[in-house]
Amino acid sequence: MANFLQELNNRYDTFTRSQRLIAVYLADNLNDIAFCTLEELAERIGVSTTTVIRFCRALNYTGYSEMQKDIQSNIQTKVGLPQRLSNKKKHSGNALLTDSFQNDINNIQQTLELQNNHDLQTVIDYISTARNVYVLGMRSSFSISYYMASRLSEIRENVRLIQSVGMLYPEEIVSAKPDDVCIAFLFPRYSKLSTTILSWLKNEGVKIILFTSLNYSVIQRYGDIILPCAISSVSYKNSYAAPLSLSNYLIAAIAQKNHEESRRMLEKTESILNQGFYLGL
Repeated sequence: MANFLQELNNRYDTFTRSQRLIAVYLADNLNDIAFCTLEELAERIGVSTTTVIRFCRALNYTGYSEMQKDIQSNIQTKVGLPQRLSNKKKHSGNALLTDSFQNDINNIQQTLELQNNHDLQTVIDYISTARNVYVLGMRSSFSISYYMASRLSEIRENVRLIQSVGMLYPEEIVSAKPDDVCIAFLFPRYSKLSTTILSWLKNEGVKIILFTSLNYSVIQRYGDIILPCAISSVSYKNSYAAPLSLSNYLIAAIAQKNHEESRRMLEKTESILNQGFYLGL
């Protein structure tokens, strides 16, 4: 958000009179306009929709929607959940079902297009050769970290899920060394505990693979490789369909790269489960 406001300040002298009206209104009402339509914003300021679109393009956005998404992604770290719920568009009938699915499809497609093949291959190599793989995610992100840890532990040894149960996290990471890797899921609103753990691990030489949102400039320093994911949602919480899809790809790629080790691990796991874990129906 600081970057957006700074950009308004830097370009203010180049704006037309109408564009300055928009800039002033945006600076004072970011939370209010993050979820309003182009028409609503133009009416509130007293300018035409064309003027708003030209203003967006003056800031190097393709249009109003792109600027609005940037504002939304920035204020996610500042707006509380009740406000997010209030700001969300109301749906009727089956529109919510359709919009929810389409939103996730769009997130997955956007995330796919943003991936760097060299970075992905480096991530696969890091995870495949690491002595230990630590997996970190707090609050909502814990669900993805648990999924990643459970799948990885089926195909390789020494996968360690950082759970911080009873504030045990110092002991969970104290043995980390430079030949280890940490897969971290860090999305707005950012967990202070997560950044504390990542800072310590990075200082110890652990490679950090960071799943995060598209606007990651604020927390970029915590990761060695950044995997940006679209997490927009029709609800008050982030959608994790895209990072889950990317996790599935990495798990499949690692299993394929280390086929024999993966097979051996799966056979050992299956031998344990066959002793009575399932009902056998």
